[in-house]
Amino acid sequence: MTIKRIFPLMMLLAGLVPATGLAGLMLGEPAPPLKVQEWVKGQPVAIKPGTNLYVVEIWESGNPACRACITNLNHLQQRYQSNGVVVVGISDEPVAKLKDFVQTNGANLDYAVAADDHRKTAISYMEPVRQRGIPFAFVVGTNGTVIWYGPPFGGLNAALRLMVAGEYDLARAKTNEIASHQMEQYLILAGRGDPRTRAAGEALLANRTNNAEMLGEMAYEICTNPRLKKRDFAVAEAALDQAEKLAGTNKAPAMIMRAVWLFASGQRDGGLLLATQALAAAKSPKERDDIQLFLRTMHAQEAEAQARASKTNGVQSGGGNTNRPSAAPGAP
Repeated sequence: MTIKRIFPLMMLLAGLVPATGLAGLMLGEPAPPLKVQEWVKGQPVAIKPGTNLYVVEIWESGNPACRACITNLNHLQQRYQSNGVVVVGISDEPVAKLKDFVQTNGANLDYAVAADDHRKTAISYMEPVRQRGIPFAFVVGTNGTVIWYGPPFGGLNAALRLMVAGEYDLARAKTNEIASHQMEQYLILAGRGDPRTRAAGEALLANRTNNAEMLGEMAYEICTNPRLKKRDFAVAEAALDQAEKLAGTNKAPAMIMRAVWLFASGQRDGGLLLATQALAAAKSPKERDDIQLFLRTMHAQEAEAQARASKTNGVQSGGGNTNRPSAAPGAP
């Protein structure tokens, strides 16, 4: 790499390394106070350092996904109450509407419920992590800082189990949060065709050079994210090359990511073959299930591509195949 390229790359890399309090990052930050119009069920809860772990869910009674989470939140409150876990549901609905819901379903709610004060609580929790969709939950540790956030049906149970056992790795969670934030910055640049995209990709590589999982996730996003109209397959390949050096004895995860890269970059036969080999190399049932999902998706996309090609050839003879990479094999 030339001196002319190193300097702007390092400047961008510095910009991708967040400082404390940077928008989009929240783990380890003090939890905002709960701004409440009225406590509709249960005793008032004050978020503060002490002996409690707080689960703060932003929800609405009229949202089907939110209602579906009630059973699990009840379970968590009952299971971990003796460990100091306090679950709170905060809804930005009129107090009367929320009261009607609680009066009808109160027997099925085993945790505190409150009406937000003109979205003050929702905004203070959701904006720092750039979230709008509900339900969404946050866990506040005994020191009063946010130590986990995400959909209440995606990882909350496992995180609480580790927290109660004293085995939760906050440092690793912070590392993952930073990596996710940086990946989002890259996707924004790539999605709008910003000329700094390549340098941002190289900065991501530099940050993730010793983490095979993050390198694989980076390559996967570049190859499959539907926001990207142009994909930097060279940077994705460099990420995979480094991930494979770190893979150790379990090669299957690296193999399936390489298969996705091959398939998305237009080398479909090679991708399908390598995915089949990754399936044979899988070491656990979950690994096999994950790889089978990739493989089924790739086969389905290949069949669709062949059907489109046949239709085009039938309507217009002499039509060429542009061999464009698939937008999202197995994309979430």
